[in-house]
Amino acid sequence: MEKTIPKQRFPEKYEINPNTLAAGRYGTLDMVNIWGPEQTFEFSLKVQGQASLTLAELYPDIIGMEEAQEISEVASLKNIDPNRIRELELKTGHDVIAINTALEEAVSGEAGAHINKAKTSADTTQPAKALQLKKSLEVIASSVENLRDVLLEKAVEWIDFPHMDTTHLYDALPSVAGRAFAHYAEMLQSDLKVLNFFYKNSIIGKWADATGNHHSATALGADGIKLQKEYCEELGIGFMDAPAQIPGLEFEADIWYTMARIGETLNNISKYIAWGRSDDVDVFVNENPKRKKGSSAMPHKDRKGGNPTTEEQVMSLRNYLTGNVVTGLMNCEFPYARNLSASANSRINFEDGFKFLDHGIRGISNVTYWLGFREERGIERVQRSFGVVTSQQVMTYLTDPRRTLKPMTRSEAHDLMGELATHAWDNKIPFVDVVLDNEEVMKRLDESIIREITDPLKYTGQSKKIIEIVYEKYHNQKTLV
Repeated sequence: MEKTIPKQRFPEKYEINPNTLAAGRYGTLDMVNIWGPEQTFEFSLKVQGQASLTLAELYPDIIGMEEAQEISEVASLKNIDPNRIRELELKTGHDVIAINTALEEAVSGEAGAHINKAKTSADTTQPAKALQLKKSLEVIASSVENLRDVLLEKAVEWIDFPHMDTTHLYDALPSVAGRAFAHYAEMLQSDLKVLNFFYKNSIIGKWADATGNHHSATALGADGIKLQKEYCEELGIGFMDAPAQIPGLEFEADIWYTMARIGETLNNISKYIAWGRSDDVDVFVNENPKRKKGSSAMPHKDRKGGNPTTEEQVMSLRNYLTGNVVTGLMNCEFPYARNLSASANSRINFEDGFKFLDHGIRGISNVTYWLGFREERGIERVQRSFGVVTSQQVMTYLTDPRRTLKPMTRSEAHDLMGELATHAWDNKIPFVDVVLDNEEVMKRLDESIIREITDPLKYTGQSKKIIEIVYEKYHNQKTLV
């Protein structure tokens, strides 16, 4: 099986700016290329160019295609100095006016007369943000798919390694080491399904003027409803028929939820891996040749290949994303047709949130890829129960008329197995010996059967089959198709 390589956060020779946390220590290059001041300028210029083209296509008497194409071709930071936009913003105190003015300065007078025609500032900022959200979800989907496949391959790699599953922090039932990774991979697939739904339904732009009623378009003699539809479709984003100055911010709350839901799954994966690496469990080992020092004060931690810093960063990420969900939901309250109460926090949180989220996904993918399993420790954890974890299977046999001529009631078998399991555990006696010494069991089951069904290394249910099913269903599956 060809192994999936974890996605890199940054190319090896990329120089990270140490002064920027979200774009440096907690970011990825793919997200840096989508978010930030200059990237936002670029998306804003792109939608301005598209607005001119759409208007010219539908109403060539309002703006000729030649002028529209000139605006569209010039509307890029390849032709406009971002420092000029910043200079104009300092003078005007308004970001969109600065962008439009810089664009106007870069085109002919004939074309400049048509810049931002029939538009308010939100008709630029909202579709620009929608494009950033769309591209960000595409990056996140690809990163989650990468992590899912790394998890599935680890599940298959560990399909024959004995492992003890726990419930409520107690040893519960024997399984195989890869089984949990199949569970987390399927949950990531569920996250991708949610992401795909909101990708298709909650990326919403706008071209409807200051209160959403197409006043400027109507003044030009244009059908603003038709303009908005064509504009957003050509940008590849959705729209509302009845927006206010901006679309309802419930749509943005959908994106926050998507991010936070992924964060919850990442948190569970991270805690499981950190638990497995702990000294009390000690089944997972870091096999990355670039292992870090464990502690500045405790040299013995070198054996562990460093502290679980990536896992703990993801736990922190989960907390941050949960806070963003709360903020995003509170942003949904705004007096019709608009105020700016949600604008600032969403600009900050979307940029940092997407950078931090992608950082976390790729970090856990790398941790999982280099994870090794200590099979001897896995066997030890299964056998340390003296076999009492098979009591459920013995109970099932004792109540099955196909397996015994004298089946017990379930309550009788349950109480008996609880008594025998407790005796074996408290006295550190193999469970099989305690069962073989019990007259009620021996009257119902043969010794050979008892020895077979009390072997904890063989009692793994359908854990291996489940891994195979999940792998076949989801490995290498693409989401946004």
